[in-house]
Amino acid sequence: MLAFFRINDPYRLIGIFLVIIAIRLPFFLGEMPLTIPELNWMIVGESISFNNILYLDVWDDLAPLSAMVYAFIDSVAGRSQLGYQVLAILVVLIQCYLFNQLLVSTKAYKENTYVPALIYAILMSAFFDFFTLSPALMSGIFQLLIINGIFHHIAVKAKDEQFLNTGMALGLSALFYLPTLVYLPVSILALGLYSSMNLKKYILLLFGFLFPMVLVGIFFFWHGALVDFFNYYFLSWLATPFRELVNLKTLLFISIPGFLLLIFSWLKIYAAGRYNNHQTNYMLIMILFLVAASIMVFMSRERVPHQLMVFVTPVAFYLGHLFLLIKRKILSEVFFLAFFAITLIINYGALYRFALPPGIFEYERMFVTSTPWDQLVRRKKLLIIGDELDAYLNAYPATPYLNWNLSRKHLSHVNSFNNLSLIYQNFLNDMPEVILDQKQVVPELFRQMPTISSLYTKQGDAYVLKSNN
Repeated sequence: MLAFFRINDPYRLIGIFLVIIAIRLPFFLGEMPLTIPELNWMIVGESISFNNILYLDVWDDLAPLSAMVYAFIDSVAGRSQLGYQVLAILVVLIQCYLFNQLLVSTKAYKENTYVPALIYAILMSAFFDFFTLSPALMSGIFQLLIINGIFHHIAVKAKDEQFLNTGMALGLSALFYLPTLVYLPVSILALGLYSSMNLKKYILLLFGFLFPMVLVGIFFFWHGALVDFFNYYFLSWLATPFRELVNLKTLLFISIPGFLLLIFSWLKIYAAGRYNNHQTNYMLIMILFLVAASIMVFMSRERVPHQLMVFVTPVAFYLGHLFLLIKRKILSEVFFLAFFAITLIINYGALYRFALPPGIFEYERMFVTSTPWDQLVRRKKLLIIGDELDAYLNAYPATPYLNWNLSRKHLSHVNSFNNLSLIYQNFLNDMPEVILDQKQVVPELFRQMPTISSLYTKQGDAYVLKSNN
């Protein structure tokens, strides 16, 4: 298998596409559970497709450009998990091509080959929630463009306008996935350490970074939501407590095979030696991107497997070296097939509970589950005051208060006249047919708003609009 992809032939991408499909097809044919993050993205996309403005009419900390993609999907296919998965395949295939091309064009390896693209495709299938169109996955395209810009400057002394392009990739990446802001200082450090830079080039890089930020800021300013954009996106991680959808043991078990091979590849590269200056610098830069990925995982406010995607590019880079340095073809094939098989066993075994010791994976909190309110809220406008969004699966969000961590400043401080007047107006503009009160704030809220209170009747923890009883 490895020998087939060692040939530098663009048609090898067809083989990589077939590998991606072969890995994911059993999951598509089976029943793939919907995850909490997916449901959240669908809700935000649906709300925006109804002409609501993110951060103004929908309070959530989702990245603006990711939200636009989800809104487009909703306008075409509705809440389609399959649509997310099909587009994810396309994005991964594009990333495989970009990754391989940047390595070939900068002569990062001693031979031109499609093995790195194959390894990239396999690592992008390390866990089943890698198969959906996450913000981390979409930002990966721009991560590759950033690395491409840095490598090309080291290899051929890039023209000034290419620094502008690299800066724009940095800005766009952060607008798809906030933790990738870390790439900005890492890129500045990499360029400063391993290439000749001057003030003009740094200014162009920073201008390119700010350009998409300013354009998005102008959009929100035009809609009166610039302050909300800044507070609910850039400052959201300060207000959002950490949420653990999978435990640390699960993430570590997913990561162990790749990181053991990473250490082995470092030892193999060190033993092989005989790399030119550019290739050595590329290896050192990828260490910086490994550090950046570690910081991004730490920055993330929820623990989910797909956040590990930020490690794929640097790990694939080193594993490519490892497999190409094994001279005996039979040994390299066996070693590669073992790596491939372990990846599949972890992925399939995690979801379908086989071939792995029990208790290793604990990810049930990551999935959307049924609730006692499903029948009551079906096809109704719903407001959930709390963190558990499962009941939104068959309902439509009402009022801007989607994300509890952003909404609590309003809903938990009703003694403020400004807060109360805004809450009252938001209810009048988009009256919920059902309110699920997980935080027990509605009694005080209704005490302050008797007019709204008179419209509802209490059923357990739910408040139902009287006309819907």
